[in-house]
Amino acid sequence: MLDGFGRVGASLLTQIGLTDLIAHSIEEYVEIAVALAGNSGRLDDLRRALRPRMAASTMCDEGAFACKMEAAFRSMWQHWCATSPC
Repeated sequence: MLDGFGRVGASLLTQIGLTDLIAHSIEEYVEIAVALAGNSGRLDDLRRALRPRMAASTMCDEGAFACKMEAAFRSMWQHWCATSPC
């Protein structure tokens, strides 16, 4: 079972397409860590590709984030205007 930190980590790994690295138990975490430690090629690939993967993810799309924030603020303002007693 994932705790709060685990859910954040799982969310980040999902956004960059590395869901195979998400562990749901301590035992699974150890299995993943041991497998990675024994696979230097995969580790090299991860090191080389991690920054570009992150940069290409939706997490680094400032424009889309700003548009979503603007829409959320607009929606909150419209709701407040519609329900305000003034």
